[in-house]
Amino acid sequence: MDNQVGIVKVNGQQITIGGSSEVVHAVRTLASFGLITFSRQMRFKSSEYLVIFFKPTAEMRSMYNLGNELLTVCCSDGMNDFKSRTKDFIDFMLVTNTEFKNRLDKVTCFIIDGDANIVEKVKIDRTENPDARLIVPFSIDELNADFSENLFSNRLRGFLYEKDLFGIAVPLRNDTLFFGKDRTNIISELYARYKQGEEGGLFGLRRIGKTSILNLLKLRIAQSDGVAVYFDCSSSHHFHWNEFLKYIVTTIVNEYSVEKNENGNIIFCSKCDIDFTEERYSAGNAVQSFVDDIKKIYTLLKNRRILVILDEIESISYKTSPSKWWSGEKDALYFWQAIRTLIQMHSEYFSFVIAGVNPMCIETQSINGYDNPIFGMFNPIYTSLFEYEDIKNMISSIGGRLGISFEDAVYAKMMEDYGGHPFLIRQVCSKINNELNDKRVERPTIISRYNYMSKYDEYRQGMTSVIEQILSVIENYYPGEFELLKRLALDGRNAFKKELALGEKGIQHLVGYCLIEKADGEYFIRIKSIEEYIKSRFIYDATLNEQKDKRARINMRRDNIEEKLRSIILFSLQAKYGKKAKEQLISLAEKTTTDTTQKIKMLNAPSLKKTIEELYFSQIKAIIDKDWKNYANIFPDKSKFEAYMDILSRSRKVGAHVRSISQDEEILYGIAFEYFENILEEY
Repeated sequence: MDNQVGIVKVNGQQITIGGSSEVVHAVRTLASFGLITFSRQMRFKSSEYLVIFFKPTAEMRSMYNLGNELLTVCCSDGMNDFKSRTKDFIDFMLVTNTEFKNRLDKVTCFIIDGDANIVEKVKIDRTENPDARLIVPFSIDELNADFSENLFSNRLRGFLYEKDLFGIAVPLRNDTLFFGKDRTNIISELYARYKQGEEGGLFGLRRIGKTSILNLLKLRIAQSDGVAVYFDCSSSHHFHWNEFLKYIVTTIVNEYSVEKNENGNIIFCSKCDIDFTEERYSAGNAVQSFVDDIKKIYTLLKNRRILVILDEIESISYKTSPSKWWSGEKDALYFWQAIRTLIQMHSEYFSFVIAGVNPMCIETQSINGYDNPIFGMFNPIYTSLFEYEDIKNMISSIGGRLGISFEDAVYAKMMEDYGGHPFLIRQVCSKINNELNDKRVERPTIISRYNYMSKYDEYRQGMTSVIEQILSVIENYYPGEFELLKRLALDGRNAFKKELALGEKGIQHLVGYCLIEKADGEYFIRIKSIEEYIKSRFIYDATLNEQKDKRARINMRRDNIEEKLRSIILFSLQAKYGKKAKEQLISLAEKTTTDTTQKIKMLNAPSLKKTIEELYFSQIKAIIDKDWKNYANIFPDKSKFEAYMDILSRSRKVGAHVRSISQDEEILYGIAFEYFENILEEY
């Protein structure tokens, strides 16, 4: 049956294909490329659809990594309400409806429609609404004309190979491309807490998939006739605490007042009549109004517990919110006091899950001198990195749909380089996919370890901004742990263990975020690209014990600064004096040195750059000082500039002599070097 085409027979008779004669003829054309195994007419949101299941041939399944059967939706006018109706129906069939669970491919489906422009409309929608669904469109007219196998193959290639599934950066709303066994376990754990009336917290690195987990948790609760509402706090911190309570209630009412689709979603058993006047949710009345309103909603939802999911929780937390009333005043205190009051009175009504990158909101004991209502309320769950099998499953599954396969050695190397961070790995794979598109490489194709390694540095550089975003949480909120992470990267495991005075407690967030791990008693940084980034960014922070190494570092830092100072002089002179820049430089350099041969050397220099190279280090300070107006925007504090230039000058003597460099000298030179390095970073 793997390579059968046509329409399946039951008791010797082909199954009945419903719909108009044009639709039936179109389906029979499609049946010449695979096997039609199921047919049913269905009604959804007042529209009629013919649903058929298409079983691709073994060769087709192999080329595009397709499932056993593909959903095919047929409609004469489905493109008129494509976004609001037809796509909802597809989601209903592939996600919500349990009748065909595990039978249909979750990613790829076909649409047959009467709209002659269906191909262009689906292309436009794919660009405007990137998601994980691969929809291959066919018009009824083209299938009723001379639609050859070559046209069919080209259509599949155009819609299955050209969409960059690796590059999807928005959170997933279903399990279509959801990977990671640990993540499935997290959803089960949070769901169990909800059913038991307990609270939960989900934390993890940036871009690790927390919001996707929350979306699938909400979906699972909906499928089990529960109630869950999601809030992105990054767009809600402009509310004050009482206004946010009101917003939570109004959102629940809006979401459950109307049936969103015909999948049996819970709705209110009668009209939800709640008074949302300003007075009820004033600061003095908000807590009682919130408790009363949640009680009423609970009753109207037939006594179903309400789960409120608060994502990006840092945005409404003490000390971390961008809004001062949450970060520095008492809004966080009052908000959580209201939530805790409701839970303590009626845990059957309500529970919550908070999520974000920073668990400080449950680790901080007090808010403005008052006890934090949710301090230590629950142990946070951390979203872990992928293991090798998760990486292989994700890359091979997505890659297979794009006509790309990878050697096993590539999976292992990506595991080493990106430590199992799914977003970083998918972004690298996205770059590989786009390169294949640019080179018009015929697919299916194989990526070897050599292919990957030849572009390794380019891929790593492309991930710098994401790595900086990942590390920013540790650097900004847990600076002590960030210093320990630097010590492990720069000075090695022994130096790290010596500084680990507080034991695992001193690195609890590094361990929770899976940035570091322990194996056979030794600590290591899980993500190699992060370790390399730290080594590159903090190259001068490594602890050196040998005097020759200290002198070498001093010379290297000073030489880099000196080179940039000479470049600044060059650009400044060119900008201000143009062709007369060399003449002006020679004039500025007069009487700044005792070397009587310098002027002749400068006059004979073939270029301005070579002329500047004739300057001694001490003259750089003198020339900038003489022409200070041109440099004041770079060095706003002239006294600091002069003082640190003097320290740089002294460092030349230390770097050139064999005598030991004291710790005080190291610190002093380091301050001066850092001053210039920070200012001259752009040059």
